[in-house]
Amino acid sequence: MAVPVDFAFELHRFFGFDAFRAGQREACEAALADRDVLVVMPTGSGKSLCYQLPGLLRGDLTIVVSPLVALMQDQVDALRARGLRDQVALVNAQQSSEQNAHAVERALSGELKLLYVAPERFSSPGFAERMRDAHVGLFVVDEAHCVSQWGHDFRPDYFRLADAARFVGARAVVASTATATPQVATDIVRRLGLRDPLRVATGFDRPNLSFAVAHPGGHEKRALLLEALRGEDALPAIVYAGTRAGAEELAELITDDLGEEALAYHAGIDRHSRASAQRRFLADEVRVVVATNAFGMGVDKPNVRSVVHASVPSSLEAYYQEAGRAGRDGAPARALLLAERRDKALHTHFIRREEVPEGRPVELARALQHSAGEDGRYGVDIGALRETTGAHPDQLRSLVGHLARAEVIEPAPAAPDRMAGRMVRPFDRRAAGLCQASIAEAARARWRQYREIWAYVEGESCRRRAILRHFGDSSVPQPSGPCCDACVPALRPVAPVPEGGAPEDLDDAILTVAGTARPTVGRTLCAEILHGARTKKIARNSYDGLPPYGTFSHMRRGDILARVDGLIEAGRLSTTPGPYPVLTAPAAPVPG
Repeated sequence: MAVPVDFAFELHRFFGFDAFRAGQREACEAALADRDVLVVMPTGSGKSLCYQLPGLLRGDLTIVVSPLVALMQDQVDALRARGLRDQVALVNAQQSSEQNAHAVERALSGELKLLYVAPERFSSPGFAERMRDAHVGLFVVDEAHCVSQWGHDFRPDYFRLADAARFVGARAVVASTATATPQVATDIVRRLGLRDPLRVATGFDRPNLSFAVAHPGGHEKRALLLEALRGEDALPAIVYAGTRAGAEELAELITDDLGEEALAYHAGIDRHSRASAQRRFLADEVRVVVATNAFGMGVDKPNVRSVVHASVPSSLEAYYQEAGRAGRDGAPARALLLAERRDKALHTHFIRREEVPEGRPVELARALQHSAGEDGRYGVDIGALRETTGAHPDQLRSLVGHLARAEVIEPAPAAPDRMAGRMVRPFDRRAAGLCQASIAEAARARWRQYREIWAYVEGESCRRRAILRHFGDSSVPQPSGPCCDACVPALRPVAPVPEGGAPEDLDDAILTVAGTARPTVGRTLCAEILHGARTKKIARNSYDGLPPYGTFSHMRRGDILARVDGLIEAGRLSTTPGPYPVLTAPAAPVPG
């Protein structure tokens, strides 16, 4: 479909831009000529333009498959704001069935140019059948690294997209991602069946971002986090926590200690509250969001000045994608990673938890076969599969990938508590061998990601260069401002000495509580007092009136408790015998 295009005119007409960025024109030309394209560009470099502009210029329909409702909504809203309201629509679970049906009818009538859909839509034969009549030109797979089992955000929902593109008769496929190593990029091409694709890779450098890694002790992390967010031009900011509980805790800390409202965002919060948190953050009504990795791909906020990771992510790809949420407007921004020693132990714990025991693949295959109908299609409750196979959710997710790679099953998208798909062939000796090889390769990939992220964390050379080399980019780093803490040590934050007391004063504070609290307290309650806990027991006994109360709120209770135990082991503190031991401090010497 060769179309003569005055790109300068069309680019300005649709988007208000006067020039393409690197790689965009080549991608647009290829997509207009019905050639498959793989676009690998860093966050904020304009990947979406590579399919939006050709989609708007073509005379057929462009389907954009996107993994997150928020990501779809952001792109649709941005296009509508440019006066393209009648040419774009979306189909997702947050709209009513009437709204979705209307969007499909507009696509079939030729009224739409771009239709955004979630990957699970193609598990519905009815939807796919209707799209066959829509004269589809481009089939776009956004966040295409999700199709690769060796990517950092693998999703079984993406497995069927190559078949879906062929089924609807798409003339070309465009795959787009910001975080693909050479290995993942090759896997994307294979998984999506791209035919001699034009590969557009514009380099991974984000010149306006500075990178820093700090190695706080357990009692220093909170202080470092707060200090980083106090800095000039530090806000708006995204803080990534490793757990849901951590997100809640840090949001409360930032709100209380900085006086800056911070909202928690994670998958355990109801959909309405998550949507409200994202809306308020995007509108600058709040300037800090503390989130798990559930918050990321759907966030298009250009003026984020800081991204702070309060724990080490599982891979360098995941880290760079999340860090890349900062500075999308091109102004100076920074990415700070707070790395504790215990993060390393947690990583190894989770890797080992995902290890698949021998015999588990055949157990899952038999369970799926047992639930399949005559046509080979299955749909089974994940809870039932856990009981049958003994696998936890992370293992089940991995097993789906291994069985699919062995061509035993074709996974289909399903509700979070369900597993769906089609049995392709029996689990025979050949399948067992393929699964075994796939499992071994997956284990190697996880350990490789572990080594790569910790090489970055513990490295002493230029961090920007390390990131570029990881993604196969051999260019010379050219930061537009401070590069990283290895090149500019001043970028590494230093925790201030808390007003309530320095760590070296902790021993004296513990001994004071042990010697003066009445009624006397045990080791756990002593730690709670020094941490500043607000419990009925503390209030009832007026422990909050003790001078050391709350002076070590910047430390974790576990770290305070560890120091209490250290004083007991050193003989500087004692405990009474019996089922409810309390602390006793040695009597102060009588002045001579």
